[in-house]
Amino acid sequence: MSHSGVGRAGPGRGFTSAPRAASATFSQELIDRILGDTDKDTLKSCALVARSFRTTSQKLIFSDLTILPPGCDSIPALQRLANLLSASPHLALHVRTLRLVQPSFYAPCVWMQSDILPVILPLFTHLASLRISIYNWDFFHSDCEQAIHTLITQSQLSSIELEEARFQTNVKLLAFLQCYPASLQFASLRHVYTHRSNLNDAFIEFDPLHLTSLHIDSHASAPYHWAMRAVDPKHLRDLQTDAQKSTLKFVQRLLDGAVHVETYHISLRDSFFNRQTTNLRSMPSLRTFELSVELEWAEIHKAQGRYNPLNDVTRTLTTAPQTVEHLILNLQIRHSDDWGRFLDYPLRDHPLEGLGERRPALRDVVVRIVLRHEPPALQQGIQYLKQLFHRLENRGMLTAVIIHPAAGQ
Repeated sequence: MSHSGVGRAGPGRGFTSAPRAASATFSQELIDRILGDTDKDTLKSCALVARSFRTTSQKLIFSDLTILPPGCDSIPALQRLANLLSASPHLALHVRTLRLVQPSFYAPCVWMQSDILPVILPLFTHLASLRISIYNWDFFHSDCEQAIHTLITQSQLSSIELEEARFQTNVKLLAFLQCYPASLQFASLRHVYTHRSNLNDAFIEFDPLHLTSLHIDSHASAPYHWAMRAVDPKHLRDLQTDAQKSTLKFVQRLLDGAVHVETYHISLRDSFFNRQTTNLRSMPSLRTFELSVELEWAEIHKAQGRYNPLNDVTRTLTTAPQTVEHLILNLQIRHSDDWGRFLDYPLRDHPLEGLGERRPALRDVVVRIVLRHEPPALQQGIQYLKQLFHRLENRGMLTAVIIHPAAGQ
């Protein structure tokens, strides 16, 4: 009987089967964790490696999408995105954060005039966060603007940020804010303005919003007008506002109702032209209090020291409840020459001297000096702050920082 040359290995046999190549397998959870720490360029390659890599890589690549970043402001770039989402519509479902950006600050973007955007936006049905940085809304094609309104109205967004925005009228801005969904938890309006400030014709109804966090930094009164009518301050836990002549009464109305706010950041602007200050006595839950003020000594000198912003800081602090545990002071020096004048301010007459004794609940104080120009001696400022708050320094409660934005510090 003849035998073939291949058979099973066994006792007494003169040959054995070839060993199988060893293969390593990893759990999908481990693969996902590794991909989660990978940059987007590498993720694009990973998406082509294996099926177990593809879905997670695509989710991470498209989780945060920008239309259109600087250098990509072109119809072909937008069209390529439209083509990709048309061929693979499931990719749009991965987008959680969407950013609409006007790369050129003053010039109109080509995509703002295109009919492609209204086709793309309805695909993003799983959005959680929307950030819009559009300087001039008058450049928008009407269909584009309406598509943004529809996207917001029909979404379940939890966060909307609107920044560097210019609207022709208050009615136009308020019509945009009217779209905010009931699901919203965080709303931010930074540097939002209107060309016309008259609110007499802005009778727009708003659905109530139960925000937990609200940031408003605007010279215009329309954002505060919206907040008064749409936002229930009793639900807020985090609040940030400015305080200036045109908005002070609106800010105070917010503060009076913000009884559960735990973190509050206020920016004092042109306050030395206004003898009124904000009152924080209706905020018994306040734990972290941050104040930002710009020091321009030419204005202080003009007012003969009567409206020194540091005095305004002190008056505002006086109204804060004794529950404050963490205090942050941001002092911005506008001109390089003002640095020396700041350091010459007599310590014994300084309005912030003795802060620790007046607030026994304080756990820590952070003082940040923000300088736009390189001063001759940064460490001199650190030492000045330590002397000013020497009791806090001795108790290990003070952190003094010099920040020079141009140097990236």
